[in-house]
Amino acid sequence: MTLATSKAIPQRDKIDPQYTWNLTDLYPTEADWEAQFKAAETMTEKLKTFAGRLAESPQVLWDCLELRGELSKALHSLYQYAHLSKDLDNRVSKYQAMTTRVAMLGAQAGAASAFIEPELLKLDDAALRKACSQFPKTDVYDFYVEELIRSKAHVRSEEIEELLANSAMIGRGPDTIFSMLDDADLIYPSILDESGNETQLTKQRYARFLESKDRRVRRDAHEKFYQPYKEHLNTIGTTLGVSVARDVFYARARKFDSCLAHALDGNNIPLSVYHALLDTTEANLGGLHAYIRLRKKALQLDSIHSYDMVCPLFPDQDYEVPYDQAVHRLLEAVKPLGNEYLSVLGKAMQSRWVDVFETPGKGSGAYSYGSYTVHPYVLMNYNDTVDNMFTLAHEMGHAMHSYLSSRTQPFAKHQYSIFVAEVASTLNEGLLMHLLLKETTDTRKRLYLLNRYMDNTVGTFFNQVMYARFELMIHEEVEKGSALSPDTMTALWGDLLAKYYGPDLVLDDAAKLKWARIPHFYNAFYVYQYATSYAASQMILDKFLAGEPRIIERYLEMLSAGGKDHPIELLKICGVDMTTPEPVMSNLNRFAAQVAEVNRLL
Repeated sequence: MTLATSKAIPQRDKIDPQYTWNLTDLYPTEADWEAQFKAAETMTEKLKTFAGRLAESPQVLWDCLELRGELSKALHSLYQYAHLSKDLDNRVSKYQAMTTRVAMLGAQAGAASAFIEPELLKLDDAALRKACSQFPKTDVYDFYVEELIRSKAHVRSEEIEELLANSAMIGRGPDTIFSMLDDADLIYPSILDESGNETQLTKQRYARFLESKDRRVRRDAHEKFYQPYKEHLNTIGTTLGVSVARDVFYARARKFDSCLAHALDGNNIPLSVYHALLDTTEANLGGLHAYIRLRKKALQLDSIHSYDMVCPLFPDQDYEVPYDQAVHRLLEAVKPLGNEYLSVLGKAMQSRWVDVFETPGKGSGAYSYGSYTVHPYVLMNYNDTVDNMFTLAHEMGHAMHSYLSSRTQPFAKHQYSIFVAEVASTLNEGLLMHLLLKETTDTRKRLYLLNRYMDNTVGTFFNQVMYARFELMIHEEVEKGSALSPDTMTALWGDLLAKYYGPDLVLDDAAKLKWARIPHFYNAFYVYQYATSYAASQMILDKFLAGEPRIIERYLEMLSAGGKDHPIELLKICGVDMTTPEPVMSNLNRFAAQVAEVNRLL
C-alpha cells in the first residue's frame, strides 16, 4: 500500500524527502529570507529617489527600470517562499504573517514606483523610443516601452496612480475574505462512504466521491458539500458583489468602457476574441448535449444530474497509477518534444521540484509556481489515480513553460500571459493521452480513456466558457447600475446550466449554487483563457500528429518567448490564429467526433 492510498494521511516527517519540496533552493535559511526582505525595503526607498529625474538621461531611466526589476524579483522570491511554506501546513501562523508582510511591502513598492509610467508618458513617443534605443541593452525594455505608448490613454496622473497603487491591499479584500472562508472557516458535513463509514467531506474527498461507482455516495456528497455554501450564501454573494464593484471602479478609474475591455487590454486581446469564443461555442452546443445523452445511456440512468457528470463511464477499466509510474509515463509521452525538453523534465522529477503527497494542513489541489531565480515548484496531492497522472502532466507543462521562458528571456519579458499559459499544460495532457490511446488495443480501455478525454474537454473548455459568460453577465449587470444578489446569481447560473447542458440534465438546487465556490471569479475575466489555451493546444497537438514540418521547434520557440510579444502573436508562431473561429471550431468538432466514436464503440 502506497502513501497515496493508505487510509491515514501521513505526517510530513514520514514522507521520503525526495517527494517533498527543497525550499532551501530559494533561501538556505529564514535569516536569508529576512535579509532579502530588508534589502527589498531599502530598494523600495531608493526607488523613490528617481522621481522627477527620468528625463535626465537614458542611463538614469535604465537604472530606475533595472532597480524596479530587481525589487520585483526580490518580492516574487520572498512571497513565493512564504506562500509555499504556508501551503505545506496552513495551520502555521508564522507563514501566514510572512505572506502578509510581503504583500504589504509589495503595495508599498507599487506606491513607490507609481511615478514611473506617468512621468515617462510626459515624454512624446519619439523621445521615449529614442531613450530606449540608447539603453546599455536595447532588447530588454523595448516591448515595455511600446506597451506603455499603447496604453497611454489609460495611465493617470502621478497622484492618481499612487492612490490606485495604495489601494491594492483593499482591492484584494474580496479574494482574501473568500479564500479564508472557503479554505479555513467552512466546515463540511459528513456522509457515509461506499462501505457505510461516516466520513467528513473535504474538497479532496468531495472530488473523489463524485467519481464513486455508488450513485448514493455521489448524490449525498453533492448535496452535503453545498450545504455550508448555502448557509453562507449572503456572505459569499456580498463578497462576490463587492469584487465586481471593485472591477467596475478600477475600469472606470482607468477610463475603460467596460470591465471586459480593462481586463483584455493588458494583453492587447481584441474584445471580438472573447465574444467569438462565447458565441461560437453557444451556437454549437450539439456535441455537449449529445455527450449528456451518452452519459445518461452509458450509466443506464432514468435521469441524469450534475453529480453524475464526472464519474467514469467505464469504472471497470479504472486502474491505479503509483507516482513513480506516472513520472515514467509522462517522460515517455513528451519524447516527441526533443532531448533537451526531456532532459530538463527528467532532472526536475529528481530534484525536488514537486511536493507529491497530501499531508495534514497542506494546501489542496495542484499548481505550478514559477521562479525566475531558481526553478519552478509544483504542488500535488497525488493519490494514485489516472486523473492525478494527468494532473502531474498538466502542472509539469506549466513548470517547463516557466523554466524555458525564465532561462531565455530577460526578467522584463519572462512572464508569459495567462492567455497562453494553459497551452503547455494541456498539450502535455494531450501527448500523454495520445500515448495511452496508441498503446491500447482493448476496446473497453479505449472507451475509458476517451471518456477521460471528453471529460477533460468538458472541464477545461465548455465549463470555462460557461463561467466566462457568467462573469460577463454579472459585470454587465453592475455596469448598468443594477445590484447583484445571491438570488440573481443563482438564477443566472441555473439558466446557463440549462442552456449549456441541454434538456437531459436535471437541475437540482445544489447545482445552481456552484457559482458560490469558484475562486477564479475574484480575478475578473480570467477563466476564458483556459478555454482559448485548450483550443490552441489541441490544434497544435493535431499539427504534431499530422507531422507538420518544424512544428516542434516552433512550439518550443513559443514557450521560450515568455512575454516578449502579445499572446495572440505568440500563438501565431505555431500557426494558431485565435482571431479566427478555426481553433474553437476545431475543438468543438473534435469533441463531437469523440462522442460519436464512443457511441459507435458502445
